[in-house]
Amino acid sequence: MHADIQGALNQINTSYKAFEHNDKKLTKSQVRKILEYGLSKGYKTTRDFKDEEVDQIIKT
Repeated sequence: MHADIQGALNQINTSYKAFEHNDKKLTKSQVRKILEYGLSKGYKTTRDFKDEEVDQIIKT
């Protein structure tokens, strides 16, 4: 899935349910953290993320 980051944040209460990483569902707080990180980096869609970035964001 390649979601629009701002749109997903605007609809976080429902959009987070669609997010997975390494075949595992993500929590709402994990998704929010990932999306906010993406916005801070200037990303437009979730396609801009590298798997390693998401791994690091989830760890912290």
